[in-house]
Amino acid sequence: MDLEADVGFEVWSEDLNSLFEEAALAMYEVMVDVGRVDPKVGRNIEVSAPDLEMLLHHWLSELLFITEVEKLVFSRFKVSVADQGHLRGEALGDFIDPEKHDPRTEVKAVTYHRLSVFREDGLWRCTVVLDI
Repeated sequence: MDLEADVGFEVWSEDLNSLFEEAALAMYEVMVDVGRVDPKVGRNIEVSAPDLEMLLHHWLSELLFITEVEKLVFSRFKVSVADQGHLRGEALGDFIDPEKHDPRTEVKAVTYHRLSVFREDGLWRCTVVLDI
């Protein structure tokens, strides 16, 4: 029997760049103990999208793709979001070591379900649902 499952999280921050950084950190916290991931291997990422929700989706999906292909997990992020729907980011982490990183849940995909990015009461907020 094939069962589908999801896990979701909400993040809030004072600025948009930090929101995207914190969302990435939250996604990796679902997968591993990010406190044990040394930021010694870096990857630069650029994505574009027509709106902030799609930009967040593309950012997290690209990180997840790198994790799947290169077996890297990340614990530190630096993001710059341009008004034109373009993101430049850097992710720092390490190659997956099950004994060191305490693997938790395998994330299959970032979904579009309930995906949102908005500004409210002076804070940027987002909701993300992951397919696990």
